[in-house]
Amino acid sequence: MSAGWVAATVRAKAMARRRLGAGAARRLAAAPGLADALSMLAGTAYARAAAPGTTLVEAEQAVAAAEIWQLRVLSGWLPRSAIGLARALGARYELANIEAHARAVATPGHRQPYYELGSLAMSWPRIAATISVSELRAALVASPWGDPGQASAETLHDILVFRWLRMVAAEAPQATEWVSGAAVLVAAKQLLAAASGPGEGVVRAAVPLIGSDWVRTRSVPDLRAATPIPGRWVLDGVGGVAELWRAEAALAARIESDGFRLLRQGTPGVDPILGAVAVLAVDGWRVRVALGDAAYGAGPGEVLDVLDVMA
Repeated sequence: MSAGWVAATVRAKAMARRRLGAGAARRLAAAPGLADALSMLAGTAYARAAAPGTTLVEAEQAVAAAEIWQLRVLSGWLPRSAIGLARALGARYELANIEAHARAVATPGHRQPYYELGSLAMSWPRIAATISVSELRAALVASPWGDPGQASAETLHDILVFRWLRMVAAEAPQATEWVSGAAVLVAAKQLLAAASGPGEGVVRAAVPLIGSDWVRTRSVPDLRAATPIPGRWVLDGVGGVAELWRAEAALAARIESDGFRLLRQGTPGVDPILGAVAVLAVDGWRVRVALGDAAYGAGPGEVLDVLDVMA
């Protein structure tokens, strides 16, 4: 094992110890309001969200930016051979930038801040330079993301998510059940919750991950039976479309639980790196959920309840 893997593993475990954690997230959610919750983030990895006057949307973006920064720092410790892994894990933030840019080029005057990707960027600099829908599509065709076709905003998101999941699966086979579960959840939302159902582009993007039998189903039990075994677990205990949020919480809980297991691996390498990134990603997701609960004055909600019970 190279010195780079050893150093990166030590760094990854140290970063994971800086997570906020379930207990602190519940205290955030129980705060009297958003401002009080944000003040509790001072001194944490999410301190940039604690600035006075920060809105919920801005705070959520700051939390995601903190996740990116941690991954960028970690990638700097990885050996050169692991750059594909780092970029695959960071591609979900490039995905968010692509979606924001698609809205910007389609709607004159629409602007949204982009995440700073640094060395994690795969194709973002070229994509960011486009100024029209046709230029954007051409840049995607020439990138690892591929041609999204004539995708609407909603279908563009799901097509890109399926392609991102394929990138992760290719670089980290240890994440196969996370990837499959996430793909099944995207398919469930497209099939059962979207107004028009999955389009051809979405189905094509899903096929390498979960096949196409799911397209003909019309209920959660049928969908579960029609998807590959590695991803079926995400729909366990989900009775209908109104409970898909439970599947999302179950996915986060599974990723976190497996992430802790990978972190405990004694040998430096991909496993503890993937574990740290998983744990930190779920921590950021939990913080965003908690801030939403505080903003609406609801206290810790059902999502945190389910996540904490299943974790």
